Parts: sequence; C-alpha cells; structure tokens
Amino acid sequence: MSIFDRAKKIWNKNAKDVQKTVDAISKDVAAEAADVAKDLTASAQKVARTAGKQVGRAVKDAEKAVASTAKKVEKKVSATAKVVEKKTTAAVKTASKATQSAARTATKTVTKVADKVEKKVTAATKPAAKKPVAKKPVAKKAPVKAAAKPAAKKPVAKKPVAKKAPVKK
Repeated sequence: MSIFDRAKKIWNKNAKDVQKTVDAISKDVAAEAADVAKDLTASAQKVARTAGKQVGRAVKDAEKAVASTAKKVEKKVSATAKVVEKKTTAAVKTASKATQSAARTATKTVTKVADKVEKKVTAATKPAAKKPVAKKPVAKKAPVKAAAKPAAKKPVAKKPVAKKAPVKK
C-alpha cells in the first residue's frame, strides 16, 4: 500500500493549495456569471424597450387607420343617405303628380258621364205632349198550321214476368 500512502501524503501536502485554487476559480466563475447576467439583463431591457416602442407605433398606426376608415365610411354613408333622400323626394313628387293627374282625369270623365246621363234623364222626362206619338205597326197573326203528326212510338221490350207457382194443397 505504499502507493496509496504516497498519494495521500502528496494530497495532504497540496490540499491547502488545491482548496485555494478551487476557491479562486469559483470566485472568477461567479464574477463572470454576474457580468454575463448584467449584460443579458441590459440587452433584454433594451429589446423590451424597442419592442414596446414598436408595439406603441403599431397601436398608433392601427388607431389612425381605424379612425380614417371610420371617417371614410361615415362620408360614404352620409352621401348614400343624401342620394336616397333625393330619390325618395323625387319619387314622392312623381307619385303626387301622378295622383293629381289621375284625379283630374277621373273628375273630367265623371263629369262627362254625369252630363250625358243628365241629358238622357231630361230627355226622357220631358212631357209626352211635346213628343209626337209614333205609330206602331200592328203585327198580323200568323195562320194556324195543321197539327203535326205525333211521333211514332217505338215498341217497348216487355220484361218477362215470372209465372206464379200453383199452390199445393
């Protein structure tokens, strides 16, 4: 076991130096890790700020687009409403004119018909004395024709009558 004893002796002799080296390395690694963490944090914050600005710009652009689209739609709706209103007004005027024209025509027609009827009534109700009486020709009686012969009767087929069965006593 002399090899083990020798290794143990070397180890024990150098243990303090090894411990110091390990402590120094761990301190260096911790310092490097802290620097890397600071760099990453700064980089992440910078990215977050940039992203925030871009998101903010995108939101503002979207708001502007929505506002302008709403204005355009409002203008088109307003213009369409005006056109519809004009067409409705024109249709009402046209219908009114057509109704008035039809009423005038109907009034004229009714007046003409009423005048004709009135003339006929007055003509019919004039006293009979003023009218010359028209003589009607008397119709002659038609000569009586000889009575027509009655139509010949067709013989009717007789139905067979069942004979009565003799009564048995």
